[in-house]
Amino acid sequence: MEYFFHAHLLIALITYIVVAALLRKHLRHLKYRSISHEKVPFEKFKAPKISVIIPVHNESLGIVESVNAALSTDYPNYEIIVVDDGSIDKTLAHLKEHFNLDNLALNSCATISNSQPVAAFQSKTFPNLTIIQKVHTGKADSLNVGIQHSHGEYICCIDSDSIITPDALRKLVIKFINEPTLVALGGAIAPSNEIIIRNGEIERKRSSQSIFVGVQIIEYLRSFTSWRTGWSYLDGLLIIGGALTVFTKEAVIKVGGYRSEAYCEDLEIILSLHEYHLKHNLPYKIWTIPEVICWTKVPRTKVDLKKQRIRWMWGALQSLSWHKQLMFNKKSALIGWFSFPHIVFIEAFAPIIELLGIISLWVCIALGLLSYPSFLIYGLLIYAITGFYSWYAIATNDNYISSFNSLKQILRLGAIGLIEPIGYRQRDAYWRMIGWWRWLRGKSIEW
Repeated sequence: MEYFFHAHLLIALITYIVVAALLRKHLRHLKYRSISHEKVPFEKFKAPKISVIIPVHNESLGIVESVNAALSTDYPNYEIIVVDDGSIDKTLAHLKEHFNLDNLALNSCATISNSQPVAAFQSKTFPNLTIIQKVHTGKADSLNVGIQHSHGEYICCIDSDSIITPDALRKLVIKFINEPTLVALGGAIAPSNEIIIRNGEIERKRSSQSIFVGVQIIEYLRSFTSWRTGWSYLDGLLIIGGALTVFTKEAVIKVGGYRSEAYCEDLEIILSLHEYHLKHNLPYKIWTIPEVICWTKVPRTKVDLKKQRIRWMWGALQSLSWHKQLMFNKKSALIGWFSFPHIVFIEAFAPIIELLGIISLWVCIALGLLSYPSFLIYGLLIYAITGFYSWYAIATNDNYISSFNSLKQILRLGAIGLIEPIGYRQRDAYWRMIGWWRWLRGKSIEW
């Protein structure tokens, strides 16, 4: 039995080394694939238009800040479409107050959504800002409404509580120019709970983030600077964070837009793009790049985090079951035999594997199949590998770390990365197991 645990430890160590190597190689790949290491002078030629879609529902507290951040972009050719999904708070009132809105007549269309706008407005101060009001049908359908009323060659979908940096759109569009077969692109997402906007600039509060928020920061950094970047380099990426995603409009229309009943619409749309392009033998690429930062709010309380993790697990199982044809797909060995099985067995089944692993450890000790010294060595090495992985993610994310005010804040985040494997991961696995149970029972979940 001890040989089994030693083999598992060796496999984990090799996996982390491979991911680290792929990350470094992908970062060099992105650097040399750029037209220039400086800003592309879009102002000197006709820049392709990009439409920024922001679906909102009862976001009166942060919507003005998010729209102002989007308006501060240094990209010259863009439009912003805010889709108010039947808000019952003061979301629309705040938009009218801050952006001087006037009534706007929209042409009727039903390309990917049958929902018709109740009203539409255009800002007198910012003519490229449009507000569409509709009845409440959910985030996915709201994105579809925004897409079918957009005029851009590219579609940028961001969450209503997200803040993108001024150079984000420019960096993202450059990738599409460099790679004509690119159909979807995401950027790194980081928690913004300790971020404020001052004079159009993003600044971090001098107060330290709570441990509860800190462990989520560690999770985001590990995900967006390691796993997703590695899969992106291999052209096997299956998920892009919904807080910041850019598509070619043509590709989104071809797959029918977002599936309105999806709980994890960001995962479902990427799986749809893979399935469509493989089915029709079309060349395509789906990437994520770690140097673009999108700031988004993360849950502050245990109750909110629990609801989020249950929803993520339920939505992931829903989307994976819809696109099970990708498993062992003959048209792409990478997607069919590696990437999709990875997301099924390593992501979807992760909470089951984690909890069974913990139980098996204690059972082996109780039955004398594993000695106490081996148990302690195994546990410490796994803990050390996890801690190293967290610190590696922090060290390689220059864009995020540069936002800190002091070395003390960085070291504090590193210390949180060392305590995250103890208690928090086990609780997170338990919450995702609840998502599994509710999905198996067909029980709906709360947003």
